[in-house]
Amino acid sequence: MTLSSRIDQIYIGQLQQIGPSQTPTGIFKSAYNEPVLLTPEGLEGDIQVDRRVHGGPEKALYHFPAENYALLKQALPHLEASFIPGSIGENISSHGLTDETVHIGDIFRIGSALVQVSQPRRPCWKVNHKYGNGHIAALLMSQGISGWYYRVLEPDTLTNNDPITLIERLPDSISVAEIWQRFVERLQKRLPVEAINRDIPGLSDEWKFE
Repeated sequence: MTLSSRIDQIYIGQLQQIGPSQTPTGIFKSAYNEPVLLTPEGLEGDIQVDRRVHGGPEKALYHFPAENYALLKQALPHLEASFIPGSIGENISSHGLTDETVHIGDIFRIGSALVQVSQPRRPCWKVNHKYGNGHIAALLMSQGISGWYYRVLEPDTLTNNDPITLIERLPDSISVAEIWQRFVERLQKRLPVEAINRDIPGLSDEWKFE
């Protein structure tokens, strides 16, 4: 199948604080307009404070579709001005790839780098504090619009407007949105984790036991 887009904008975060306890975070990211090296650990210069939940080999690059902001604006119109690309903490923004069309395990060529979709982004409490609303994380999960992480197969430099092209889709894969539907259903029905995640090709080990 043909699935392609381009990088609208690259975003890199610097160390800041969030929440009542002033917890260190890298969720506040700024547009970056120069070539930047994508390594197996992430974009060079992008701060990743808590490697248990952000960054590292299985969460090296975070991609959030720009289209998802329209859904957030529709659900929470009073926060419309806050829902702009880069604000949710993504590293790259694009149009044309969505949680419904991108599958776990998909291998993409981004510029000259080669990456593979490893897992959805599980939004944490920092997202709620970022927007000043306690419902953001739950909304992202319920609507299946969390975006996704990549593992890096071939490091290289990324630049704004680089093409994003699907190279390979694994047999029996499922979309990012569908894994969220399964996750929510498992919680509601109290099903064992192996009932939904164990056999999803390309899924990170962390998520096989979520």
